[in-house]
Amino acid sequence: MMSFKSFALLSLSLAAITAYAYAQIAPGSNAYLPPTKNGYDYPEPNKPFAPSTPGRPAPGGPGPRQPPSTPRQIPGQPADDHVHMPGMPFEFEYAVQDPETANDYAHKASSDGDVVTGEYRVQMPDGRTQVVRYTADWKTGYHADVSYEGEATYPQGPAAGARGGGGGGGAAGGYKY
Repeated sequence: MMSFKSFALLSLSLAAITAYAYAQIAPGSNAYLPPTKNGYDYPEPNKPFAPSTPGRPAPGGPGPRQPPSTPRQIPGQPADDHVHMPGMPFEFEYAVQDPETANDYAHKASSDGDVVTGEYRVQMPDGRTQVVRYTADWKTGYHADVSYEGEATYPQGPAAGARGGGGGGGAAGGYKY
């Protein structure tokens, strides 16, 4: 059994070691604090941002009715100075068909490094298969053509007054997981 003197000496020793270690940590060395500069490797702007009120010109800026001096950039489109770097060509394909859980879907795609073309299929709850054929590239974005195969079917629900029913929607038997 440890005596009170031993316990006190051990506690003081641990407190001294903890205080010494805490004192060695330099102030401001906490990696979770925000950076002291702007966080990037470029100079701060010379003129601070000053929002303008609607219908009034910004301080030092053109009036509200003057046309812009440079053409406006269309959102989602690359700028004129964009340098395109082609990606890595790839090709893949997978499919899942599990009748027990009613999962039926597939996806295949290929790319030459610039343009991706592909198709994916999903079995819908109404029995149809949704087919999406798409192309995507760096300049025009994603373009999809959606179609459906098969006819929609809606199984008859349980009869009114039957167990678990009331004639409402839902498939008889429910989902299987």
